[in-house]
Amino acid sequence: MIVLKPYQEKAVAGLLENAFDILLTSGARRQKMVFKAPTGSGKTLMMADLMRRLTREFPQRAIGYPRSQVAFVWLAPNQLHTQSYERFRAGFADDQTLRPVQFEDVQNHLMPGDVLFLNWQSVSRDSNLYIRQNEHDRTLQQYINHTIGEGTELVVVLDEAHLFATKGKRAQELLDLIQAKLEIDVSATPFFKSDYTIVVQRAKVVDAQMIKKQVLLNPDLDATEQKQLAVSLDEYLLTKALARLGELKTAYQKLDVPVNPLLLIQLPNDTATMSSDDVAIRNEVTNWLGTTHGITTTNGKLAIWLSDGKDKVNLDGIEAPNSPVQVLLFKQAIALGWDCPRAAVLLIYRKLNAQAFTIQTVGRILRMPQQKHYPVDLLNVGYVYTDLSRDVIQVVADDVDYIVQHRAIRRTDYVDINIPSAYIEARLDRNRLGAKFRRCLEETVEKDWNWSLKGGDWFTDNLALMRTVLVEVDVDNIEIPVPADVVLTGEVEVARATHVERFAKTSEELRVLFRLFCRQNVGGYAPAESTPVLEGALLTVFEKYVGYSAGSGEVKTIKTILFPQNQPHFAELIERARAWYAEVMEQLAMQKQKTVERYAWDVPVERAYSDLYVPQAIDTHALQPFYQYKSASNPEVWFAEFLNEQAPYIEWWYKNGEKTKADFAVPYEKANGLPSLFYVDFVIRLKNGTLALFDTKTLGSDPDFCAKHNALIGYLESLRQERGKDYIGGVIVPDNAGGTRRWKYSPFRISSATDTMGWNAFFPREYN
Repeated sequence: MIVLKPYQEKAVAGLLENAFDILLTSGARRQKMVFKAPTGSGKTLMMADLMRRLTREFPQRAIGYPRSQVAFVWLAPNQLHTQSYERFRAGFADDQTLRPVQFEDVQNHLMPGDVLFLNWQSVSRDSNLYIRQNEHDRTLQQYINHTIGEGTELVVVLDEAHLFATKGKRAQELLDLIQAKLEIDVSATPFFKSDYTIVVQRAKVVDAQMIKKQVLLNPDLDATEQKQLAVSLDEYLLTKALARLGELKTAYQKLDVPVNPLLLIQLPNDTATMSSDDVAIRNEVTNWLGTTHGITTTNGKLAIWLSDGKDKVNLDGIEAPNSPVQVLLFKQAIALGWDCPRAAVLLIYRKLNAQAFTIQTVGRILRMPQQKHYPVDLLNVGYVYTDLSRDVIQVVADDVDYIVQHRAIRRTDYVDINIPSAYIEARLDRNRLGAKFRRCLEETVEKDWNWSLKGGDWFTDNLALMRTVLVEVDVDNIEIPVPADVVLTGEVEVARATHVERFAKTSEELRVLFRLFCRQNVGGYAPAESTPVLEGALLTVFEKYVGYSAGSGEVKTIKTILFPQNQPHFAELIERARAWYAEVMEQLAMQKQKTVERYAWDVPVERAYSDLYVPQAIDTHALQPFYQYKSASNPEVWFAEFLNEQAPYIEWWYKNGEKTKADFAVPYEKANGLPSLFYVDFVIRLKNGTLALFDTKTLGSDPDFCAKHNALIGYLESLRQERGKDYIGGVIVPDNAGGTRRWKYSPFRISSATDTMGWNAFFPREYN
């Protein structure tokens, strides 16, 4: 029997009325309803009650409607559908209203009240038996057709629906195949918006004592204490996490509560297989746990759950409140959907480029073991320990990965534009930084930082120049500032650390951090092959231009690069060197008469951004959120602001990237006669369907100004002839005549990069 708490009952009542409003209208299919509720609020329970009540009440309320019964398809990522299926089976053993079924249980069609549980990734593969035609004619399409033919309406439930938004075309094809009248997005952080949205406020869930009041990040960290213990930061964090676990266990015992709290330890790498770093830290952690704290797999106090499937120990019954397991060592395998309310402390060994927690990270330790708060407030809080080195702490929406980078997702209302783009095929042979990169880095240093190997005592001169570029040169120690005592709510949020503890790193730890820094800054090149190249290039530059040689000089170089305020300067230097390297390789490929590959281009479904980009509150960008390059040119910044101001006339716009196959490019001939590619800055779709391709510049700023513009004009002419649609664009420049900035471009070929006589002003409203 389902017993709901007041906030749950209110949510189900709202969902039910919304569902009937949609189901009992004659509008289009695939109408969207959104259910937003925090982790730990009982989303599955509420959805189960909604489906039970829909099944019972629909026949009476649908009198005269073509279909008077209802059945359900429950789609979930990873293996979450199996967990939900088991919950339904257990919860409805004595209730004949709903019948949870799996694909093999279906005979010909779904019966009223059936809930078909499917893993969406497997269903979306063409090779899967659910989709592929077979001799028994048992496909999902056939089941759907027969169900509709029997007078039963279909409702799709998308569990953890925000993950479907990242899957783009494949996810939409699957939902198009099902063609349900109603789709219900269920998520703590829904991506889609709908007029039919029900929200469960986190405060209501806390008041109902279902989840903890808050989460503390790195409580009671003390760098002095670490030095006194003479242990590494990793071991110190483990010591603090275990100490907190012991305090919780004592508090439960004093209250005579039969709960053995659990510590979760996540390895730093979030890939599906064990890396050498994973193996090393696993061995190190298990050694610390065993020798110092007496926690081993042999005595049953340590459990291991790794996603490669080869290392799973002591997992049976681990969710039970009184399980003897004290520590669980894991990777991403339990990031989504795993429910263990006794989990109380989370220790995360992070990668350098991990920027934020996901809501699932915090959610693993939010549930209350007995769905009630205790008189000792220590037990009503979750605890996270990590070496995250950030002043601003972000908790972001979930993804399949446990920890995410800066990432933007394409808007759901995006319609494919399918325009031709170009790429130099030679780049695809080996997508790595090669031997020529070192010289490109040296040339970038000489140009951007004014270092030189000519005349005078250039070591001394370059050291002086280095002081004008960098914040700190004579770095004694690299201290990692770790935020302490940060309070998190457990929702998507941004919190600022008011207190940090600074932990010094050894020479060996610095080398590891240096390797990770280089790995983070290889851009789109293969990390495994490119990281050592970048490491060597940076060390060579310091030895060649500043005299920091091997040994102690190498450590000095690494300290200089890793000094926190210096890192952005080096990241930007490396990015410029990568761009120059890409251009050098492109020219070599052209000289070798390598072919230019042509392919259909669309705005990417998702895109990752480095720390050189910052989020901006611009809703009209095709990818959300919009990340702007920190060193973007003034015309680029001004034009982005202009486009956002023109929102009533613009469907979306996209700031293009450079030098990768995911970026839009037009072939052109450079001023020196060599062929090249032109990466147009802005792709804009206006409300009337016109597509605009503009590249922002200032007059006379580029030796290839005219060549790029004319190539783009020719490209647009070809598109218009081929498709008969409106395409506009060209190089566009700011014009401040009369004190008001306007944007001007020529719709025709040009021969001057300084004369705008006869150019058009771009006003998006004219295309409305």
